[in-house]
Amino acid sequence: MKSPHNALLIFLRYPEAGKVKRRLSEEIGSERAAEVYEKLIRRTLGVAGDFKRRASEARVVLFYTPQDPVEKLKNKFRGPWEFCPQQGEHLGERMANALQAAFATGANKTVLIGTDLSDIEAKDIEGAFRNIGEKAAVLGPAADGGFYLIGTDRPIGAPLHFGTWGTGEVFSRTARELEADGFHIHLAAKRHDVDCKRDLDGMGSDFLFAGSVSIIIPSLSEAHKLSPLLLYLESSLWPGDEIVVVQGGAFDKVALQRISPSLTVVSTRKGRGLQQNAGAILSRGTILFFLHDDSIPPPEFPYLIRRACRDYPTALGCFKLRFLPSNRALGLIAAWANLRTALFKLPYGDQGLFCRREAFERVGGFGRSYLMEDVDLAGKFRKTGQGRGSISILPVPVYSSSDRYLRKGILKASLLNHSIFLLGALGRDERILYRKYYGLETRDTSR
Repeated sequence: MKSPHNALLIFLRYPEAGKVKRRLSEEIGSERAAEVYEKLIRRTLGVAGDFKRRASEARVVLFYTPQDPVEKLKNKFRGPWEFCPQQGEHLGERMANALQAAFATGANKTVLIGTDLSDIEAKDIEGAFRNIGEKAAVLGPAADGGFYLIGTDRPIGAPLHFGTWGTGEVFSRTARELEADGFHIHLAAKRHDVDCKRDLDGMGSDFLFAGSVSIIIPSLSEAHKLSPLLLYLESSLWPGDEIVVVQGGAFDKVALQRISPSLTVVSTRKGRGLQQNAGAILSRGTILFFLHDDSIPPPEFPYLIRRACRDYPTALGCFKLRFLPSNRALGLIAAWANLRTALFKLPYGDQGLFCRREAFERVGGFGRSYLMEDVDLAGKFRKTGQGRGSISILPVPVYSSSDRYLRKGILKASLLNHSIFLLGALGRDERILYRKYYGLETRDTSR
């Protein structure tokens, strides 16, 4: 038995072509319909993550159909939630059983939503929990005559035990039955399901759906070292996103593409600035996400990045920094990095940098080839941006490897970082600093 809590229940199916969105599949094809549904799922789960971050005590449970490939589902949709199979003969019975199960495990209030919506927001969920009370239920009307949200403070039976669903009378029928069961009904905002081709128009105007993310990874690592990161990133991508690995110098392209045939792998001279600029040119996304090969973003990073680029279209974005593994000293270093980012708008590249493509091109990309390319890029955005809007800091961490600190010694590595920063700010040749920092030659033949 769990302690008292609020529970958010989310109904979904694995987005497999031919098994989801059958009406939409008939109009646009099963592969594209499955991609549309996956985007709807990922947006809904992103919103659920927003809710969870503001209500950490809440429990989030994803209810899948028993026919779904459970391990694939768990790998594809990682996050702060549990997974549970739906039980029942029809949709109404499955919803009633899910609500019953939530209350049986200690929920005080329960909200259930679907994953067919193009415009649900965290405020819809938060408002529903506020309005649930004794004899008060919440119902969210969908534009097609159904409902996308139902919330109560106790199990319900009769209002959901109908064998027919998917008609334009579902909302009014459910509202009548809830009132007959003694509930006063609060209405949530009307939202829109995506069931047929004409419903796609609303998605096209939403940057969360229209934008695509290109992850650009500058690397000197061998394929077997990159494999865990690449597989993790690939499982989190939205349809249309991509990963571009830019290797400095010679590399085994076959070994990298064996990890995933969908990877784009290219080579250029060593130097993060050089490599990241090359990746930006070759990528096709409307959003560029520059990620070091020893940093791991949160699983919902594509949603978080899209949302930030929607809200701050001209800004450079980053995550908070944490080290993995960590200790007290490394925690202080990360805290200083986060404070520096907040006060001086100078994020480290370890924090993962992202922006819209047009914003990156407007400032001229990375101006430094080898070192301090992150500081240079942030400085350009500060000069062209307006106040806080120049740098957008997400309230969730990216986990960066602490291997270099632990290998060199935390104090020594930290002093080296700051000395390189100071010398770079004083105008010292970055090729010399690169050799000092990495012990590698730049092989820059352009000078």
